Amino acid sequence: MQVLKDELRHKILLEAQHLFLQRGYDRTSLQMIADKVNISKSNLYHYFKNKEELFYELTDGAAEGLKKLILRFKDKRFDPRTGQREYQVLLTEEVISLLLAEKYGLLLIMEQSHGTRYEDLRKSMIDMLAAKTAPLLADEDNSLLLAQIMASNLIDGTVQILKNRIRPREVRMNLNRLVEYHTNGINALLK
Repeated sequence: MQVLKDELRHKILLEAQHLFLQRGYDRTSLQMIADKVNISKSNLYHYFKNKEELFYELTDGAAEGLKKLILRFKDKRFDPRTGQREYQVLLTEEVISLLLAEKYGLLLIMEQSHGTRYEDLRKSMIDMLAAKTAPLLADEDNSLLLAQIMASNLIDGTVQILKNRIRPREVRMNLNRLVEYHTNGINALLK
């Protein structure tokens, strides 16, 4: 009997993930999820107490990975002045590990988390990257704006790679290209 419960729980998670990715957190109801799984909404409550718990089950691993990445970034491990190639390798390898391990959780957080505790995380990451980069740029009058544009492009590009690439080799290759483009852009504008 436990096997059936585990299978049903897994099916609930898969269908919820699909609906959240398609419709977003705020436009997906527990009834929609129950209908997709062919169970009653009351039966769904035997597995998850509410929609929030279900969403966080799908995203907390990705959020934890992002937190670790942000802490490494804040600890100056990712500093473009350490050398362009070293910076690219560090950034790419840390990010690629997270992307491959938590693809759908990251997509939910970055694109479909309106109404959750993660809804401002994308903007916070862009602001943090921009704040770290802006002091390094030569054009002091426009440094924050330029840094925000570059940070936004890096995050948006990463999300696009995640959405459009399935094979790990493709993700790695495209992320390497994006990071190279990004670091070349930073280096061209350094003081």
